[in-house]
Amino acid sequence: MSSAPAVDSQLLCQLEDVKKSYPMGDLLVQALKGVSVGITAGEFTAFAGPSGSGKSTILNLIGCLDRPSSGRVLLEGKDVATLGDAELGDLRARRIGFIFQSFNLIPVLTAYENVELALRLAGAPEKGQREVVQEALRSVGLADYMTRRPAQLSGGQQQRVAIARALVKKPALIIADEPTANLDSKNGAAILDLMKTMNAENRTTFLFSTHDAMVMERARRIIRLADGEIVSDDAAGPAAAGA
Repeated sequence: MSSAPAVDSQLLCQLEDVKKSYPMGDLLVQALKGVSVGITAGEFTAFAGPSGSGKSTILNLIGCLDRPSSGRVLLEGKDVATLGDAELGDLRARRIGFIFQSFNLIPVLTAYENVELALRLAGAPEKGQREVVQEALRSVGLADYMTRRPAQLSGGQQQRVAIARALVKKPALIIADEPTANLDSKNGAAILDLMKTMNAENRTTFLFSTHDAMVMERARRIIRLADGEIVSDDAAGPAAAGA
């Protein structure tokens, strides 16, 4: 077996020979089998593969939502295994944005309040918060929908709120787990194009887990997984050529 790669301080995040197992009854299921990969700042990258391939597990580890069974996960040069729960929570709140297929908006809060909550959890100063939240919602085309609750918004609009919520704290990294799964093709394409624009304008790193062809068509890099292992890691054709 080859040795794990050395730490590269230029990488935003890095996995070194990472293994992850989950108990399932009397069995131990190995979700990742020694994965090593690095992500540089500004990437627009898709982890692709069938269900059970390990793509969501990788994003959970990079997003500090889970810990590896062995190996190392480094984020901005820090080994996340050395951080306590409070430190991990603070890191997630300040440096990582999440976009989920189910939107995960708080139903009793308006679009404005959902985005504002993310800013408060990140510990942002209160002065200027209103302008920052309003600008985040304007940037995703929801200037006229700030006072609406999730039930009053379409699926595409809800996902736009989720994008604004992820972007408002200006994170280094946004993790998008199957972000188009609950959208029709038109709204899915519009949401992906919006995220591509945000990536280009702000240099925010986007990492996707997906099996959606629309995501892979727009990604600059596609990392394919099967049975807990990386089977290919390639620039993604036309999207990469235009990077």
